[in-house]
Amino acid sequence: MSDGEFYYTARIPADIDRPDALVIGLSFRQVAIVAGTGAGCWLLYTAIHAAAPHLPVLAVLAPLAIVLTIAAGIALGSRDGITADRFLLAAIAHARRPRRLVDAPEQGVPPMPTFLPARWRNAQGPAPSPLNLPVAGVDGQAVVDLGESGAAGVAACSTVNFALRSAGEQNHLVAGFGRFLNSLSGPTQILIRTRRVDLAPMVQALEADAGGLAHPALEAAARDHAAFLADISASRRLLSRQVLLTVREPDAGKHGADVGPRITRRLAEAASALSGAGVIVAAYTPTGAADLLSEACAGTAA
Repeated sequence: MSDGEFYYTARIPADIDRPDALVIGLSFRQVAIVAGTGAGCWLLYTAIHAAAPHLPVLAVLAPLAIVLTIAAGIALGSRDGITADRFLLAAIAHARRPRRLVDAPEQGVPPMPTFLPARWRNAQGPAPSPLNLPVAGVDGQAVVDLGESGAAGVAACSTVNFALRSAGEQNHLVAGFGRFLNSLSGPTQILIRTRRVDLAPMVQALEADAGGLAHPALEAAARDHAAFLADISASRRLLSRQVLLTVREPDAGKHGADVGPRITRRLAEAASALSGAGVIVAAYTPTGAADLLSEACAGTAA
């Protein structure tokens, strides 16, 4: 039997970013949290017992045991692949972060006037922060100017139904994608984004064209299909997935006018390499890239 009839498999860790285990499967961070809290509880117990030896031991140990249990839960717990201590720090940082970002490129966000009552100033919550977008613009070659971070080009990619392929076909697709990865010559990102689908233009087109159909039955079917799509759009939240390929040139300032052809060439090389895996890569036009960025900044993507 040929090699193409066998599945090529490789064992990949579930969490490749998981820190190394130090003691009994615990990382250094987990050991530091548990050991540090335990040492602090022991010192606190010793100090309380020395200052008030008449207190019952359980009255002193019970609160310390609760603190130690909470520390162990923070050290050992996790949510969505994030350890509990990091999740707690992220929650605190999110609570302290401003809720609104406004366009203030020159002078920043001015504070509230001091002549207002203090309770009004305190009731406003965190003040807005300036909105600093990483994108400076899109030129005529669809090159996205990232300012100090260089420049980038974006392309849309089609998808491949991998599960329905045979073993040989799957091996061929994996080999084609592997050749694409081996051919990368700069920073590259593959993004899978989910966005809402608006069926209103399709419904309007069906209703507008239904009257010009050759047979009344076709017109009735077109209007019935338009009503079906309108009902789905009104009763359900329709989503679609989009795969984007982004290539970036971090040293765009050094190359000057050559950055556009370099990004175009890299996108063309990616399209050629991914064609072996059955993926179609279509680079965005300047208008399409601008619309994509506008949609992302407007928050219309789900």
